Amino acid sequence: MLLLAATPALSADLTELSMEELLAVEVTSVGKKTQSLSDAAAAIFVISNDDIRRSGATSVPEALRMAPGLEVKRIDANKWAISARGFSNRFANKLLVLIDGRTVYTPSFSGVYWENQDVMLADIDRIEVIRGPGATLWGANAVNGVINIITRSAAATQGGLLIAGGGNEERAIGALRYGAEPAPGTFARVYAKYNARDALITSLGDDGRDEWDIGQGGFRVDSTLGSGDRVTLEGDLYRSNLRQQLEVPDPLAVPTFSDAIDDHINAEGWNLLGRWERALSVSSDVSLQLYYDHAEREEAYLDQRYDILDLDFQHRFKAAERHDIVWGLGYRNTDDRLEDTEILRITSAAENRNLWSGFVQDEIELLRDRLRLTLGTKIEHNDYTGLEIQPNIRLLWKASEQSTLWGSVSRAVRTPSQAERSASVSTNAEATGLPAPYPQVVLARTAGNSGYGSESLIAYELGLRTSPTKRLNLDLAVFYNDYDELWTTTVGDTLRVADSGRYLVLDLPFKNLASGHGYGLELAADLQVRDNWRLALAYSYLELDLTASSDSLDISNETLARTDPRQQVSLRSLMNPRPDIDLDLWIRYVDQTYPVFVQNAQPIPAYWTLDLRLAWRPRADLELALVGQNLLSESHQEGYQDAYGAVPLEVQRGLYATVRLDF
Repeated sequence: MLLLAATPALSADLTELSMEELLAVEVTSVGKKTQSLSDAAAAIFVISNDDIRRSGATSVPEALRMAPGLEVKRIDANKWAISARGFSNRFANKLLVLIDGRTVYTPSFSGVYWENQDVMLADIDRIEVIRGPGATLWGANAVNGVINIITRSAAATQGGLLIAGGGNEERAIGALRYGAEPAPGTFARVYAKYNARDALITSLGDDGRDEWDIGQGGFRVDSTLGSGDRVTLEGDLYRSNLRQQLEVPDPLAVPTFSDAIDDHINAEGWNLLGRWERALSVSSDVSLQLYYDHAEREEAYLDQRYDILDLDFQHRFKAAERHDIVWGLGYRNTDDRLEDTEILRITSAAENRNLWSGFVQDEIELLRDRLRLTLGTKIEHNDYTGLEIQPNIRLLWKASEQSTLWGSVSRAVRTPSQAERSASVSTNAEATGLPAPYPQVVLARTAGNSGYGSESLIAYELGLRTSPTKRLNLDLAVFYNDYDELWTTTVGDTLRVADSGRYLVLDLPFKNLASGHGYGLELAADLQVRDNWRLALAYSYLELDLTASSDSLDISNETLARTDPRQQVSLRSLMNPRPDIDLDLWIRYVDQTYPVFVQNAQPIPAYWTLDLRLAWRPRADLELALVGQNLLSESHQEGYQDAYGAVPLEVQRGLYATVRLDF
């Protein structure tokens, strides 16, 4: 459950950690400062480097399946739908994702292209997963959760690392990294990686024609100056080739009113981040971070390019002994460009937007080492909705050395994206049924709305962390989320004649006409069965009840509210029969779900999966591993493709082998 904050040596035995060491894991995402996990008043789960290695995951989305409260669906070979506590679909937009403090979202829809976040897994120190709002510190779009991917320092990755492998689904796995100390106190590393993945299959066993490959490289430099200041500079460059099968609306294509497209996507980008940190005293420090992010993507229904410049300043200090205060200021400039296609029309193709922000959070020690009250708020100003205020209050009580109770009340918002404000997108074409000479076809198109506002959430959370015995650790969180001003589309007032009267156009404007609530619980348990055997359990339960105005088309209890599984179970067994052998088993259960954005689609049945990993280290610097994935069935469906997905696809049983060499 709550595992390593620092990466062990290749031959390290994960099961050697005591429960006290597990609770002492350090996290930074809850308070924007280093603190032990047991002192964090939030529902946070830590996925360590060793967790990732022993899971057999080959991508970040696969690794995220370990965390309770996260919904992870693979919808084709190169796309995932990931969210926390509901609203999971291809364009999920209520989860904020960061890599080393850099926000990796797409301005056009406020979500994440997970296929582009191909971090070198061996260089990840940990992934901190917060379920619930993190907006007070991280800002808008941190509504239902925050995922913070933290990579290892260059000093921790010295020497060489080579990883190579492949299999029937993971066609090629390759990574090479080398780290050195070019000057005293300065450490650097460079890396390059490549992955090629096979296509999924249809329910009939046909090729899904959605294979993909990605190449990526980068560097990181960490330096400690003579003054004690710390400086980090890092960057990445990637290029990806993806394939997808689309069924797009075409009012002139009789009789289906749609066109089949074999689409080949080109995606590329680069980023550069610099960070300066100075310790002013034992309890006070400042940091300044600047990053630039560029990305381009070309596909049949959307051509886009964006550039983001982000500046962030933070200061932490102690006041009057009992107050630990963190405050900061931020500025972000987004240059977002969407090009018109046959499917998408944009009112303002090029936009340049500014986001100004400030936050303050005070952790007050009411009773020394026993009771802490945290008060904070984030204030942001964006060009769409103006001023947004996102406060929270958190209380943590250490009832004993073994048990901690916490509770919180938070407000978070999701601000509109460019598409919701100014884009028109074809969604469906069908016969009108009208007699001649009236047009025989109507084309439905979503309509961007300049008056579209922010979605909001008030979240109530309670949590308990306890170690009833030296071998058992439990982490329980319950929550109630109250949503308002949620996204919907509505029927426009008029039909427009288009293309010299050959068809009609029906506008479907975006509006904030839905509301509702969600509630549930999340449990993580870690049991040290024997000195060389550990079990890690994650369970989550979710209920959503959403309603909308009578003229809304999209949100109802039967559709969006059930796009997420009601129950999920994950059980991992990590065993070392001998110090040089890992034997790891991972069983998962995912409840039935329903599609969204897909007409006449069938529910996705509940399913079980089983992954097995066997690794052998003949010597300390060499590891040979064999991994079997999804072993309980030949294939299973996890989700539907996005709005234009032609057919549902299924994830197949897979087998791959890897060689890992440190030099």
